[in-house]
Amino acid sequence: MPDSALKTWALRLTLIAVVAFMLAPILIVVVNSFNTSPHSAWPPEGFTLDWYRHVLANPQFRAGAVNSLIIGVISTLLVLVLGTPIAYALARYRMRGMAALRATLFAPLVVPRVAIGFALFVLFIVAGRGLYGSFTGVILAHAILMLPFVVAILTASFGEVDPIVEEAARDLGATPLTAFRRVVLPQIGGALLVSGIFAFITSFDEVETTIFIVRPAVNTLPVAMYHHLEQYQDPTLAALSTLLIVFTFVIVLIVPFAVRGNALLKMMGSGRH
Repeated sequence: MPDSALKTWALRLTLIAVVAFMLAPILIVVVNSFNTSPHSAWPPEGFTLDWYRHVLANPQFRAGAVNSLIIGVISTLLVLVLGTPIAYALARYRMRGMAALRATLFAPLVVPRVAIGFALFVLFIVAGRGLYGSFTGVILAHAILMLPFVVAILTASFGEVDPIVEEAARDLGATPLTAFRRVVLPQIGGALLVSGIFAFITSFDEVETTIFIVRPAVNTLPVAMYHHLEQYQDPTLAALSTLLIVFTFVIVLIVPFAVRGNALLKMMGSGRH
């Protein structure tokens, strides 16, 4: 067998091994969600759907899921509204202070989320505006965490839009806002969808920061799961995690069908520049 063929098979086997290693924890969680043992004994002692019934019957999980959906949708819309003009400015303009602006925007990526949560807890308490333990406070916190991801994706996408097209629309009589809305936005529709989905998943899964700033009435689903884990070690969380894996997988499947043509590949490629 030629050396090139050996290298190809070696790379394929390595890739398969890496993928299997990464998927193994997920598969263990899924299998354990059907375990009849109340103490998650391994290997599973039998097959049951009781833990899924416990998940659906748990009022904390139901309330947390509703809260997470509300917070995720609103915070995603907020970061898209804020992140789109910021990304446009970063992609189109070069001015003094841009480096400081970028450092501020992307600071949440390098600061531990526990530290961000504690800082927001202190800020909300000192501000005394009813932000602590409220939907508004959690939405603002999630928006701070998600904004860097949205700005990064949209900045790369704006970089793929030829400014000449926008200038042509303005030469034909369109106002700057109209040119942006009718010429630029349609070309970054895929990026808006991808960044929105990514932001929603990030918000829905957030626990490290959220746990510092919520009260029981507005507990999100990850926080409810964390509190459940403090008291119980049964496969209930494995069942709930399996449902969330399926939920996330369904959302991710939307992207290839919703993004037209090779827009997704172009966004991925532009992010490497």
